[in-house]
Amino acid sequence: MSRLTDYSKFDHIDSDTDDDDENDNGAISNQNNQPLAASSPANAAAPPAATTTSTPNPARGNTKKHPTIVDRYVFSYNNQKVYEWEQSLEEVTIYVDAPVEQLPKEHTASYIIVNILPNKLQVGLKGAERYFMDEQTFDKVKVKESSWYLDEGVITIILSKCFRGQTWEGVLCGHSTTVDGNGAVSGQGIQESIDPIVKQEMQRTLMLERFQEENPGFDFRDATFNGEVPDPRTFMEGVGYRH
Repeated sequence: MSRLTDYSKFDHIDSDTDDDDENDNGAISNQNNQPLAASSPANAAAPPAATTTSTPNPARGNTKKHPTIVDRYVFSYNNQKVYEWEQSLEEVTIYVDAPVEQLPKEHTASYIIVNILPNKLQVGLKGAERYFMDEQTFDKVKVKESSWYLDEGVITIILSKCFRGQTWEGVLCGHSTTVDGNGAVSGQGIQESIDPIVKQEMQRTLMLERFQEENPGFDFRDATFNGEVPDPRTFMEGVGYRH
């Protein structure tokens, strides 16, 4: 499992944690590639003494609005951009800058590995010891309807939401671990941290998309809401599904 502190560049990855031992089915991966096995730590950290107590310290980044692109957000950690993303009623789209200067100019995409699992996303380079990203997604994904491609040095990953109209408050979930006095490890937290205003803006975008879909003869681009924006998935009788 990668950590937020690992999110720097593809060519600068240093982890002291193991990947989760999971057997996920139905993954979309790079052609002619199998998921890479993450390296194990050389020395496992010893548990703290029984008299030692710890305070939860969740690893969190932050999500902010893109400075120029409407309805797009930037997830960063330690003031460094990790990826950009946006969402619609049906999909979440992620934009990751690829290290094109390190890759061959021909068939570049064949050196990139993207595995889309029902509840996990893995992104890495062929031959690397571990993934650049290896995290649980915010919620379940329809694998067969998801995809990815490389264009002009940007890896674009399209995740199809299992629950149409759901507001994703982030793309990935990271592990925030706590070790108690007996050495027991527990805890998991959302990786991306958004403030209530940003969440309301996300819900507004999805609500307007839903209104436009349900009322194609009207223009809702400048519509506003009085008070709190409702949940676009459950508002009124709930969002409709296309068949």
